[in-house]
Amino acid sequence: MTTAGAYKNEMMPEWGLGLVVEDQPGNWVLVFEHAGRKKFIKEKAKTLVTVNLPPEALEQLKAKLHGRHAARTGKPKSKKPTKNVATFIIFDDQLKSFERIFPGGFEADSFVNGERGAPGATGKLGYKTAGISLAQAELSPERFESATPAEMFDAAKRVLGSTNMVFPIEGVIPFNSLAEEDRPSAMAGLKLLLHGDGDYAARLEQFAASMHLKDKAGKANKVTWPLATVFGALYYPTEQICVKPTAYAAEGATLTLPVEKSQPVAAAGYRQFYKIAKATQEKLLAAGQKPRDMVDVYSFIYRTHAEKIPAVTAAVV
Repeated sequence: MTTAGAYKNEMMPEWGLGLVVEDQPGNWVLVFEHAGRKKFIKEKAKTLVTVNLPPEALEQLKAKLHGRHAARTGKPKSKKPTKNVATFIIFDDQLKSFERIFPGGFEADSFVNGERGAPGATGKLGYKTAGISLAQAELSPERFESATPAEMFDAAKRVLGSTNMVFPIEGVIPFNSLAEEDRPSAMAGLKLLLHGDGDYAARLEQFAASMHLKDKAGKANKVTWPLATVFGALYYPTEQICVKPTAYAAEGATLTLPVEKSQPVAAAGYRQFYKIAKATQEKLLAAGQKPRDMVDVYSFIYRTHAEKIPAVTAAVV
């Protein structure tokens, strides 16, 4: 096995394509499009197969994944809080980086097929398009009126699993930790979030408070920003946002709109992140780009800043 080309794991095709980023004695470390970093024992890596890509497509993949690996490995570990550092000094540099990853911008096949998802595609092959369609079908007012809380919990879980926007450790895994007796209140909070009246940011804070998550030891676990915000972003893609705090904080630094990335899910924080997303949307439109909605704006922010990938436990094969 060489280490210069693209690979896929035959047992986990939903991971997407990967590149070798570390060739260690006895191990390879790869970064995959939708699963992050994974370590493989060389002698047992039988399910890794080479994918022949045209040179241009391979370069696009390298541009897409290189920033993620750099974000993971390029900074020294520190327990002390650090200031948000702008990945790009000016927005024009960020836009150029995006166009290198996706030549042709939001309308290009490379963006639609690799990021947005083609219309009609199902499951993870649909990426964000599939998630939007499923959310609007499964989480409608009619569904909340006719279904039981248990049925709505299962529907919400299907929505979480239908998109690549939220990593399992940010979404499905903590969501599954909801005890059965706590699920009705969480679903009432989700109904209020999506179909209630009044300020959306305040409803988001109430939804986060309604989810009594627990860790493996049974202790209370904080609700993550991606989990709290993804449902609204998928149901109202032209209006609301999914928040990845590290990427949004980097975007805020580029736009001189500072925000604290470590803050808990609350109304005031959502308004700050939303201001950053809207400012980014305005700059994209002014530059002649055509994001379909705030989900595309999310993709622009996340992909260009290459937020640090969560520490997912690697599947060793």
